[in-house]
Amino acid sequence: MAIYTYPEFKKASKKHLIACECLIDSLDKGYCSQNKNHILTTIYYLSGYVFETILKFSLYSALNFDKNTNITGLNVDSFTYNSNIKTHSLSNLKRDAESKNISLAPQYEVNKNLFLQWNSEMRYIETTSFSEEKIRSFFEFAKQTYITLQSHK
Repeated sequence: MAIYTYPEFKKASKKHLIACECLIDSLDKGYCSQNKNHILTTIYYLSGYVFETILKFSLYSALNFDKNTNITGLNVDSFTYNSNIKTHSLSNLKRDAESKNISLAPQYEVNKNLFLQWNSEMRYIETTSFSEEKIRSFFEFAKQTYITLQSHK
């Protein structure tokens, strides 16, 4: 059985962030114009995972969880892996983060709709009804949140 430690959430968040940046760069250069909506949907999907993974990393860090212990062993201050981490709900992760004084970047209100509608099932959706402007804004919000929270322990 593999052991996963919480710093891996930060690595995953960075990986998703870099992928989004590359996709946005491709759009800006006019590549993949025939698949623009598909690319935008992928940026939205991966941006949500930037939030999910950096929030999980930040929660473990705020709880002073041992960096070398398997993530499934979390049981600190009424936080457990099964109840608080094993979720794809950004709103639940946001709630838990705020309970530990962890804040998202300030663009939340502007991006609230996309934030609340994001879910892991996005991986099965090929197109989105959200505008390019809204998806780019959501990505920037995810990027700023990552930059703010990645400096935790």
